[in-house]
Amino acid sequence: MSRQQNVERHRRHVLVRLGTALAAVALLLVAAGLPLWHAKFSAPQYPQGLAISVYGNTVKGDLGEINELSHYIGMPPFDFVGMPELSLWPYVIALAIAAAVATVVTRRRWVQWIARAGVWLIPVGALVDIQFRLWQVGHSLDPTSPIRVEPFTPLVVGPTTLMNFTVFATPGMSLLLIALAAAVLSSAPYLARRLSPGPAAVAGAELADAKPQAP
Repeated sequence: MSRQQNVERHRRHVLVRLGTALAAVALLLVAAGLPLWHAKFSAPQYPQGLAISVYGNTVKGDLGEINELSHYIGMPPFDFVGMPELSLWPYVIALAIAAAVATVVTRRRWVQWIARAGVWLIPVGALVDIQFRLWQVGHSLDPTSPIRVEPFTPLVVGPTTLMNFTVFATPGMSLLLIALAAAVLSSAPYLARRLSPGPAAVAGAELADAKPQAP
């Protein structure tokens, strides 16, 4: 491989890494303002259903009515805003952006691997944390409540049925975009290899071009 080819290969490699990092940062910035988690409550007496969406700094939807209904079975309020970990959400996004930048500014593969793994852990960790909080409220029932039910664990993803209510929970668009950002970062090494062929591939292509064509 000539010096010029080597420089061109390195330039393409850097551009691929830079492009994937910029795409990941853009996805993370958009994700910062989107909901982390959704839950829709359905029952015969609520044909339109009740829904809540949890953001990094607030909860939107029918939270007041849901908490009022939950009070009858002795469940504590869905106080997601009071969760101390939600106050850390801006810092989590900032760390994810720093991890995306780290995949470009360092050539150490172990640092790049840790950075990509860290971004993958964000949506997984968020769902695990929400599941733990749901377990807490489902196992903190007031024994003096008007309606007695056995302790239960609402699912963070999927349906949960309690009496005549069915709750269907899904990850929010924020977590989906963060997972997409992690996938983009993880694809960088593969894309760099595909778009920046090594010496063996270049030599093979040059040899193929040098072969005389059959008459």
